[in-house]
Amino acid sequence: MKAVRLDTVAIVGTGLIGGALGMALRHSGAVRRVLALDRDPRTARRAVERGAADEAVPDPRGLRDAQVVIVSTPLDHIAQTCAALRPHLAPDAVVTDTGSVKAPVVRAVEQSSYPLRFVGGHPMAGTEGQGIEHADPAFLRGRPYLLTPTGFTDREAVTLVAELVRAIPMVPVVMQPEVHDRLVALVSHLPYVVACAVVLAASSEPESLEVGGPTFRELGRLARNPVDMWDQITRLNRDEVLRALRRFREELGRLEDALQKGQLRPLLERARQAAERARGKEP
Repeated sequence: MKAVRLDTVAIVGTGLIGGALGMALRHSGAVRRVLALDRDPRTARRAVERGAADEAVPDPRGLRDAQVVIVSTPLDHIAQTCAALRPHLAPDAVVTDTGSVKAPVVRAVEQSSYPLRFVGGHPMAGTEGQGIEHADPAFLRGRPYLLTPTGFTDREAVTLVAELVRAIPMVPVVMQPEVHDRLVALVSHLPYVVACAVVLAASSEPESLEVGGPTFRELGRLARNPVDMWDQITRLNRDEVLRALRRFREELGRLEDALQKGQLRPLLERARQAAERARGKEP
């Protein structure tokens, strides 16, 4: 497959993920120029200083030449941002996003009065840090980048975004928006909620917070993620997060019952084997 080569890509929202994507695109050689647009002009200028963009533009009118626009704003703002951008983009521009929940976002964009060549996207990467200062293309490398086209999605647009994903380099994985939300609820949203539960349980014995080892510190890292972000994620994907919690509660009940009966080892072994299979799929 011939490597993609574009003249201009724009990042709208130059925080942690947008900044990391901008850096990765500039390092990839797949794009001649990366533009940065942020509601805070200082953040866009800082993106340029940190190497996440070649130029900061003051408003959407500066995006007219962009062939691909990546919207990396907070989840609640993606659909309205896409609608606000549309009058200022080239007619054939491809727009994608980085939101952690897909079905409601994709539906809102597709139902907008401003038609877009839109491809839902979600890079499965990040850190507990926030903002452009913590952006680093290293945490993207080799990770899955989920793309969620529907029956209304331009297939050439999907191909183009997938080629950009490979260039940075991440691994494009295509699935329906509803499938995305169900699976990501299990492997991303549920772990966050469980981490919060563990930390809250431990805090009932305050001394325990002072003696936690690496496992507890890793759970604490999850629980320290931005509350505003996770409030949006769990609200927009509420039904699937609740479904995941019910499944978790069932497994927790099996573990509790097995522990009471002195028969925990088989379940621990099953869990270890599943974790090994998951590790085999990591980059």
